[in-house]
Amino acid sequence: IAIQFSFDRAVGSDGFFHLRIAKSPFSGMPWMPGSIFDEGWVDHQLLFHILMTPFAALVPGVAAAKLSAAAFAALAITGLYIFLRHFRTPLSWLLALLPAASSWHFLARMEMPRTQSLSLLLLTLSLLALITGRSKLLFGLAWVYMATYHVGLGLLGVAFVFVLCQRHSLGRWHLAPLGLVATGLSAGLLLHPHSPRTLFYAWDHVVLKVLNRSNLPVGGEWTESILSNPSNMTEAMLGPLLILAAAIFFFVRAEKQRSSEARFLLLLALGASLAALSSSKFVEYAAPLSTLALGLSLRDGSAQLLRRLGLIPTLLIAAILLGLVSHQASRLRSAVLATEPSPDRFVPVADFLRSEAEPGERVYHFDWGDFPELVWHAPEYRYVVGLDPHFLALKAPRQWEFYERLSRCHYSNPSKVIRERFDARWALVSLPWEGAERCMAQDPGMELVLRSPGALLYRIVAPR
Repeated sequence: IAIQFSFDRAVGSDGFFHLRIAKSPFSGMPWMPGSIFDEGWVDHQLLFHILMTPFAALVPGVAAAKLSAAAFAALAITGLYIFLRHFRTPLSWLLALLPAASSWHFLARMEMPRTQSLSLLLLTLSLLALITGRSKLLFGLAWVYMATYHVGLGLLGVAFVFVLCQRHSLGRWHLAPLGLVATGLSAGLLLHPHSPRTLFYAWDHVVLKVLNRSNLPVGGEWTESILSNPSNMTEAMLGPLLILAAAIFFFVRAEKQRSSEARFLLLLALGASLAALSSSKFVEYAAPLSTLALGLSLRDGSAQLLRRLGLIPTLLIAAILLGLVSHQASRLRSAVLATEPSPDRFVPVADFLRSEAEPGERVYHFDWGDFPELVWHAPEYRYVVGLDPHFLALKAPRQWEFYERLSRCHYSNPSKVIRERFDARWALVSLPWEGAERCMAQDPGMELVLRSPGALLYRIVAPR
């Protein structure tokens, strides 16, 4: 909570949309006509929105998103502690803090009002159920994971690695864990209020998006823009990679005491670290999995040594870790304040529209990333595209082409395209956008009706 409320901004804009959905999680999503959701809304994060609902109902404004994000992040760290404690890892409570101390990018992912923290919690508990052979718990967690986040499909890969490790240790195949995970995930996908549309959505959002990235427009995330610089990526992954290196060192040192679960966690940590080096979306898994691997490797080879540590060395380690967490939190705060806009930047736009526009009118926005904030501040209106560009591109590829060209100021008469192609009477330009007014001034059909620090709002007076 202290980290989250050390700045007034939300980490990433998607939290605005999640907060709006959480206010009424079963009411649908009417704000994006013309997208794939014309066939019906599919909430692939339904359980997350349900869990967020009490915060949205009891806490005013954006503070609800911040408080829920902080609570879920605390649960994720607690999950790491539960795992480490179960396996009698020495200094479990200190090791659970290691991911937060290793990278402010990990903290950024945890502090987003999104599903990352719950995903990490469910993954950690699923690993515990998988290793300890708790079949019913594993099945239930896979079900809940799928109802919370489609990343739960990754449990299939985790279970497959576990089966391979068991084959290596036992000398025989034991496929039951893989079957339990598959049936649990299937239940979460099929026994869903939006089924059977969930099947088509999983194909569009997971399979096509992942396997066809070169042909489909796919949106980036806040941390991806930060990590686009190679030096930033090095900084982001330096800590997690050091944890991984320590895990490998103590695993090798354990020699004959190496456990199959330590080998399993080390393989997962290696895979997550490689994935994180290619995408910021896996930073939140690389550091925790490396930490769990380190904990089990320490238990196997150095448990007695660590348990003989006295009070003063333990307190010294705790002070260093807490100091590192504080340092990473400070780095996160600086990055958020430097890159995130004010959460109230569209309030003047929303107020103006309520006085001049009819509910249900479409508002064209030149940046698809503005959609979550617009839905939060002005839910009475309809918008063009948001959350991810491929939601529009899959349904209407031609419309997406027009949208993309407009965003680059490709047309000399944007009012005509906006009015005829998108049936919109209002157009919003979020600031900063260099050359926006000059671009719009070329078209007499664009009438500037509102100038605020965060946006320009135009009325489409007549297509030329």
